[in-house]
Amino acid sequence: MTDNKNLHSVVTLIVFALIFAASASIKKTSMTETNYSDSRKESEQIACTYKLPIIKPTGKTTQLQTKGGVTITTEIIPFTATMSTEHERSYTYLYPGIPSGYDAVEIINTPHYEVDPSNIAFKIRIRNNESVPLKLSEVGFALIIDGVQWSIPSGYLDEWNKGLILTGFDKDYTIEGPDLSGLYTAQVVYLFLNGVPTSYDEAGNITKKDNFQWYFECSTEEVTKYEQKTYTYETSPIYRERCAKCSGTGTDPQAYKCSVCSGGGRVKNYDGKVISCPKCNGSGTVRYQCPNCSGHGQISRPKSQVPPGSGTVTWTGWPVMISTTPPGAQVKVYDASMKGYKNAGPSNCTVDWYSSNDATYPIIVEYQGKSAKVLPYSPSGKETAKISISFLGAAPTITKGTKVE
Repeated sequence: MTDNKNLHSVVTLIVFALIFAASASIKKTSMTETNYSDSRKESEQIACTYKLPIIKPTGKTTQLQTKGGVTITTEIIPFTATMSTEHERSYTYLYPGIPSGYDAVEIINTPHYEVDPSNIAFKIRIRNNESVPLKLSEVGFALIIDGVQWSIPSGYLDEWNKGLILTGFDKDYTIEGPDLSGLYTAQVVYLFLNGVPTSYDEAGNITKKDNFQWYFECSTEEVTKYEQKTYTYETSPIYRERCAKCSGTGTDPQAYKCSVCSGGGRVKNYDGKVISCPKCNGSGTVRYQCPNCSGHGQISRPKSQVPPGSGTVTWTGWPVMISTTPPGAQVKVYDASMKGYKNAGPSNCTVDWYSSNDATYPIIVEYQGKSAKVLPYSPSGKETAKISISFLGAAPTITKGTKVE
């Protein structure tokens, strides 16, 4: 009898020792989260003043002359100035040493003006008013700015000088002069045009030769005047952080089986020789760009933040074994670095569970439309390293852990 009592005492001690060992086997871990102080910098309206040169001719811009049966019309092609904006990034602060890859930038729109056309240009129209062919000979023109002559391509002059202008001829030519910047300081601009219209009879004899020469005033000192335009634009503050899914690499951390070699790493070429797969370079797996950041390695958010403050949040926890009946339920656990839940895989599995003084997030387990939120504590509030859930009934049954409503 005494031996049985002693045996019972030994068994009891072993059971208590196992229970104590099981409770003592929970290995605590901790994780420190950097506290970002959010300034929520608002967009702001910024006004800037830009000086736009006034470039316009004075008085009438079209002149017409008729001599020897030839009518020449000369017209200035009008200039237009339009305002455009250019996207520009301005770094407000940059802290590359922070593990999260924190930095901040501001996207601003900078205005600028475009003048169209970029060159001063003239349109010349030539018409034959006679019932017989005419010819232009010795035709020439020049653009003179402040007494300095600018060269102009003479390709179309050759066409005028060498051939007959038939009856009913009516054609426009565009003459492009120097870049508009050449006019910014100009005082007087002239287009000089002369020529000799020559009339022929049906036998080809010259019947009339009538020379004309004139100056066409393009613009005057108004090209030196400026008008001020005020343009208001809005800044768009943002901040960027390193992508948590790919750790800033831009590549999906999950490798996929190569579709060309079916994971074998070797393929046959056109002549039957076995070679290394060109798609995966013989590895049998391929990696694609990260779907979370589209391959950029960073996530941009529409706000701006000041650099991290000194405050931190410490998360403490321990590994928890999640077992379900039947197995294969989806397990989700809160990730403090991602500020949200992440998939931890199918049960049965072990997850790292954390909580802080500020927040406690339960483990979520889902199976065929049923869901349970569980904390790794016993009903009496004791820490446990295992959660057990049965999904065989109409509602989940928690045998280990505490249900959260």
